[in-house]
Amino acid sequence: MMKVKLCLLSLLLILHVALSGANDTLVYRLRLNVPVADFPQNVTLPGHVPSMNQALEWSNDFYELGFWGIDALGNKLFNSGDRSGSKWRTFSGNVFKYVLSLGFSRFGSELPIPLGVWGHEEFHRSVLGVRDISSINGNWLFNRWDGTVYGISDLTLGNFKTTDISHLLYSYVAGVQYEILMNEKNTLGDFYKQRSMTKAALILYNAYYVFDYFKFSTSSLSDSVKIDAPPNENKDPVYRDFAGADLTAWVYDMYNPDQPYTSRDNFPDGEGVNRRIGFSELSEEAQDYLVKQKKLSLLNFVNPAIFFIDGIKINDALAFNFFTQYAPTHFGNDIAFYLPIRYRKYDMLFNAHRYGNRSGNGYGIGLGLYNFELSGKLQTDFTVNFWNQPESFFESGKISGGLLGLTTKYALTRTISGYVSVTGKSRGWLLGNPYLKSNISMQMGLCYELP
Repeated sequence: MMKVKLCLLSLLLILHVALSGANDTLVYRLRLNVPVADFPQNVTLPGHVPSMNQALEWSNDFYELGFWGIDALGNKLFNSGDRSGSKWRTFSGNVFKYVLSLGFSRFGSELPIPLGVWGHEEFHRSVLGVRDISSINGNWLFNRWDGTVYGISDLTLGNFKTTDISHLLYSYVAGVQYEILMNEKNTLGDFYKQRSMTKAALILYNAYYVFDYFKFSTSSLSDSVKIDAPPNENKDPVYRDFAGADLTAWVYDMYNPDQPYTSRDNFPDGEGVNRRIGFSELSEEAQDYLVKQKKLSLLNFVNPAIFFIDGIKINDALAFNFFTQYAPTHFGNDIAFYLPIRYRKYDMLFNAHRYGNRSGNGYGIGLGLYNFELSGKLQTDFTVNFWNQPESFFESGKISGGLLGLTTKYALTRTISGYVSVTGKSRGWLLGNPYLKSNISMQMGLCYELP
């Protein structure tokens, strides 16, 4: 019901308004970013590909292609002939595109190809993989189509919790971090380089997806599913989803770090434990915490791009946008504020973070310079992040560190560019990076931009 209300609200309030570009006269019909190689993940991960970044970019490329097709279809149906300038035809075309793109975002995401659910599961797998835990994506055409990550035994999960609970907790919440990062990527991308068709429907759906997952996890429905699901699951734990339900498993293990994994309820009429945790099984304090996280996840709706505002133009030289972002983490949560700015030829980003655990907060900032022209064919992106994060959920100790990133892009043709990206980080968590320890990574790939 809430999804329907949000969709109708955004349609009624905004759809008739002309889309607002950031500050660029060039409008793109299609933008693809194809990371061909990502080291060390393509070497060290079980199965080698995809890396976390490849999962994000490949799935976003499929969304790009889908939205491109919807845009072209809408233009053909509503903007042909002498009446192409009619306000009614323009309005009808925008309604058609939005409804179709919302349906694609909602139902297309579940297809067993590189789209939403596939990317969500790959984010789980990336965090598991950097700890050398092999798993299988359960939303892939050649595996099965049920939105799971499987192939992991109870023994492996038990050892994982005992030896590295931070990464176990990270693996639980990495899935919803995919939807959050996808929104960040598209909000920033469509601000710096305007797209002919807005991705408002996808950004709305991803924000709703995260909230709805918290809503499910804080309701009695999570208890009902724990009872109703096992008869439809494999009796062998290796073929069951590794988390059961991501967010209740996250809070349960976060509040019980020393409790053996095998202390969970037995799986009915099968082997091992029932990996699903119901809301009623959580302690009162854990329940209160999870309900608070559900409310905080509403911050992901504070994004003008949901309402077709990709940028706010002050004058010919200056434009900006803003959005807030909530993400659950292995130590608690990250609440962030993003401020992208375009001033003349400079594409800049400022962001501030509050990292919270049970006992206190840490803080962080990030700065970025994007699409900076070094020459006619050469562009560069530069990012820097600093943080002072909680070490874990219960402990008051902090981890201080940061990240430096440099991407160089060279135009091979008018529409195709090749790029190399290098990032180096210290200890700590960063959205879109599967490593909690220090790491240096390099990506290489191709970009395709069609005006």
